[in-house]
Formats: sequence, C-alpha cells, structure tokens
Amino acid sequence: MAPPPVAALHSLGFPARRLADLAAVSGLPLWQSGAGNPNGRITVPASRVLVLLGHAWEDQVAGYWAQPFTAWIEVAALADQSIVELIRRASNTSLYISFTTITANRRDLAGELLGLIGQRHRLTRGIRDNIELALHEALSNAVLHGNLQLESLSGLSIEALERFSNDLTRRITDPDFANRRIDVICDLNGDAVTIDVVDQGGGFTPRPRVEPQASGRGFDLISASCQSFRLLEGGRRLSMRFAA
Repeated sequence: MAPPPVAALHSLGFPARRLADLAAVSGLPLWQSGAGNPNGRITVPASRVLVLLGHAWEDQVAGYWAQPFTAWIEVAALADQSIVELIRRASNTSLYISFTTITANRRDLAGELLGLIGQRHRLTRGIRDNIELALHEALSNAVLHGNLQLESLSGLSIEALERFSNDLTRRITDPDFANRRIDVICDLNGDAVTIDVVDQGGGFTPRPRVEPQASGRGFDLISASCQSFRLLEGGRRLSMRFAA
C-alpha cells in the first residue's frame, strides 16, 4: 500500500516569509501541531509533514527525530525551484531525507535513519543489524566515492593514510563538493523495506579487484546484508531491498 502523500510543510531555522512563499508555490499548507488553526496552519498527522531545515537547524533537531515526519530537507544554498522539486520527489515516500555532503559526513546518518525507520516499521534484531550495516556502507560510498570523488584507500601505509586524509579535508571544505547532496528514499510495506541512497557524483561501474585494498569492500558487505540490490542512474543510485 502506498504511503499517504505529504500534506503540509514545517521548518526548523527557516525564514517564515520564505516558508510561506514555498508553501504557496508547492500548494501545501503550513503545519500546526496540536489543536487549532492559527494563521492558516492546519493539523495533520506528523507522518504526513515535510520539514525544511534552515540555518543552525542541527542545534534544534535532536528532539525532532522522535517525530515521525515524512521528509527532512536541508535547504543550505538551494534555490526555491530546487526545493520545490525535492518536495515533489518526497511527496509519496514513506521516508525521505536530503542532506548536504558535509552534513552527511559528520552525522551518524545510518544510526539516525535506522531509528526513523524503526518508528514506522517493526523490525527484527537481525534485519535492524543488516539495514544499519548496509546503510553505513552505502552512505560512506555515496559521500566519499560519490560526491567527494575520492579513490578507495590503497594499502595501509602511513603515506596512503595521510594522502587520503588530506584529500578528504580538501574536498569536504570545497563548497563545490561539500554542497552536493545525499538523498535517502525509504519505502516500507508489509513484506519488505526498500532503501535508495542517491549521490551527485560522477557515477560508478563495479570492476573486479585486482589486488587487496584497505577499503573498497562496501558492496560485498551490502550484498551480504540485503536481500537484493541494484545500481541505477549510472551508479549514482543504490537501491537495496530487505525482507521485513
């Protein structure tokens, strides 16, 4: 059964005037928790609300993760047209998250997403562990090898580690890389959980490993953790299916 569509907008650290303008353009009302209808806001279940995350949202978001909102979109430097497009993409999903690369890199998104999924869908301990491992690997690949376009760490020498660390620091502080986006789309139904992780990198085509590497085994772990997975959109989208 398809999830109910997004029915209202909410925000954290986001200018009220711009929020009202986006609500008008997207055709969605503003959300009000609890009873009443002040200032044209409506009351709907939190599971049908999309949250726009503006300036300094990370200082306020901790308590909000307990709310079963449908979608979370970090606005960052996005233009209004791009925000409206993301709202459209999120409108008929069970759970949708769109963060910048720099945010995805510094948060424990795998653990946070697992908590959000667990609010919506009862999971066995084994399935929870599999989803968390696969999400960790998928998000790490999307950040490091997708959006930051870093090569897998080759070898365990001090020189290789220093080179990888220096490259990571340069890329994550470069706005052209740091502001690329990581999207996670979850669809939950009675017998399966499907999770797509999407990056904005240059794409990826799996190749046989010629020699052992210190990293680059993420797809082996993902394959062992999920029922099936597919690489789509030139390798920029990883779709994973887990038996519920």
